[in-house]
Amino acid sequence: MNALILGASAGLGRALSEALAAHGHSLLLAASDRRDLDAQARHLRLKYGVHVEIVSADASRPEDCVRDLRSAADSLGEITGLFFPLGVSSQDDKGQLCLEDVRRLIDVNLLTVMAVIGDFLPSMLAAPRGYIVGFGSVAAIRGRKTNIVYSASKRGLASYFESLRHLTADSRIRIQYYQLGYIATQQSFGRRLLFPPASPQGIAETIVRDLDKGRGARYLPRYWAIIARIVSFLPWFVFKRLDF
Repeated sequence: MNALILGASAGLGRALSEALAAHGHSLLLAASDRRDLDAQARHLRLKYGVHVEIVSADASRPEDCVRDLRSAADSLGEITGLFFPLGVSSQDDKGQLCLEDVRRLIDVNLLTVMAVIGDFLPSMLAAPRGYIVGFGSVAAIRGRKTNIVYSASKRGLASYFESLRHLTADSRIRIQYYQLGYIATQQSFGRRLLFPPASPQGIAETIVRDLDKGRGARYLPRYWAIIARIVSFLPWFVFKRLDF
């Protein structure tokens, strides 16, 4: 598989690049910071002997991001795997963000993913097999008083992936969407969390191992499926008192 990872320089994206390289897949690593990508690419080539290309791409600018990815993909060959472990949030996302900040959150968390998939989908539909893997957040289970735009974007992304699964139902493309709980990254470091964060390496290994095991949406870590169900059915007078 020739796999494109958008958001490959840190956290889950970096762990995914390691897990995919360990299985011998060729990679196109994309993120905004080329220096981080350079170091990761050298490491993967040396350790696993795989073909790795990199491209600096700004997910907050959907049109430019699609153009840069398409141009870079020509050096790797036909892309048959798309992975989107990217996302951005804001501590000030409490209903009063300026338009520029709102647009940035929506672009990174939703529009760029849709635009990239739309660009690569025609060629992937013609390929013998393909994989498109997206990532949501448990923050989108129900609307909350914080992370308002972020949560709305991730909820929209979940709907988009469900539609994408319907669209490709008769093809050989596997559509997978993971609703992620707490993961041990820079964003979660030092925060008081309700549950212990999972390691990005463990999450990445599960995703790569299960690429051919069904389609659809899943929670990781898996116990979040139970938590999500409980939260979804809480009466409003209880839910509105929660602070998480």
